[in-house]
Formats: sequence, C-alpha cells, structure tokens
Amino acid sequence: MIIFVAVILAIALFISMVSISKPLLRNLTSLIIAILFALSLSLIVLNDRDHFGMKKITTTQTADLISVSPSKQLKMLLYQNVGTSSKNRVYIYKTQATQKKPTTTNPDPTHTTNKVKVTTQSPRIVTKTTRWVYKNDAYKLWFGIAGNNHKLIQHKNTFEINNDWLTLSSVQAKKLQHLAKQNTAKMKKEAQVYVTAAVKKTLTAAMRKDPTMSAAKRKALTAEATKKATAAYQKQAMAKMVAEIK
Repeated sequence: MIIFVAVILAIALFISMVSISKPLLRNLTSLIIAILFALSLSLIVLNDRDHFGMKKITTTQTADLISVSPSKQLKMLLYQNVGTSSKNRVYIYKTQATQKKPTTTNPDPTHTTNKVKVTTQSPRIVTKTTRWVYKNDAYKLWFGIAGNNHKLIQHKNTFEINNDWLTLSSVQAKKLQHLAKQNTAKMKKEAQVYVTAAVKKTLTAAMRKDPTMSAAKRKALTAEATKKATAAYQKQAMAKMVAEIK
C-alpha cells in the first residue's frame, strides 16, 4: 500500500503546484504533500534496506541421516566442492532409506552454512532456517506488496554423524569404491589371517584364566571375538584406504 500512497502523493503534489492559484495556500499545501511524499519514500527505502517493520524468525527441522553409500558396511556423507575453494561445499545426503535421488544443500554460501559434527546418537541432519517476516498485519498491509515477507536470511545445516561414518568428496568416494573393489581378494586373505590370530589370542588368554571352560562358552567367546576382530580389521583397512585416496 505504501507504494500506492507514494504515487498518489506524487500526483497530488503536481496538481497542487499547478492548480492552486493562491501562492501561500499553494506553497503550504505543496510543502505538506512533499513532506509526506518524502516520508513514504524513506519508509520504502528503510523497509527494503533495513527491513523496517520486520523481524527475524528461526525454525528448526530435524531428519534422519541415511548413508549415500551403496554398501551397508560403508557409511558415507558426501560433499562436492563448489568453485576453486574447498571451503564452499555442497553436501549430498539422504533422509530416507527408500530415497533414490540424494538431496543436496544449497550451493549459495551467502545463505547456507554447513557443519559436520560427531555424535553418539543416531545420525541426523538439523536445519535451522532464519527468515524475515512482518511484525504484524499492519506492517504487512503497508509493505507486503514488495514480496519480501518470509525472505530467506540463512540455512544452517548441522550433520550429526557417528565415528564409523566417512566424510568424503564425491571424487574420493569413487576412488575408494574402485580401490576396495581392486583389493577385494587381498583384503579377504588379510582379514582371514587377522581374525584367526585375534581369535586365537583371545581364546588363549581366556583359557589361561579358566582352563575348565566349557565347549559352549568357548564357542560363544569365539563368535564374539570373530565379530570384534572382523570389525577391527574392516576399520583398519578402511582407514588405510581412506588415507591413500586423500
């Protein structure tokens, strides 16, 4: 509405200056209209530049974070550098297991910031969105024609991942998958040797403490030791490959 008022005041100022014959009345009327016109223009500028009549509101959305890796054993959060600076990244992620096409963060660094945080809780993405909105309906009535209600100020994304997740660029992820495929046979042999040695060491130590250990307990201990040793080897092998691609 303020724009229409400014237009009407501009027309009224012109009419008063050419239609009122008495100099005193013409000057007084024109001065009053000119002041109101200047005030309306000032308010328009203040609204556009300094968000006069508006306030910031922040909303928070939380969603599960699903690995984009095709392998269930390999959990990844991917990113892609935008431009030549590695500081500006677009993150690639999923929020549903059935999601076919991954979601990407806004590439505009002016309105989007991304942070990766390690947590012991379930992986998730927390998005805080800050926007300009009008303080009340009166301000919205006067300035809403500008179309700046709910104008975006910032998206702040926090990716909360676990220790067993990898944060890699899309290029690094492709190299890692290629390297893992290339070394499958070698890693299988190494894993067998590693797990066998680890299980033997665990059983030997346990039998020293309890020489009369039953066969059932030995079987359970072997299964548990095998599981731990396998996980340890996978973590060690993965760390070695990640160091190689980086």
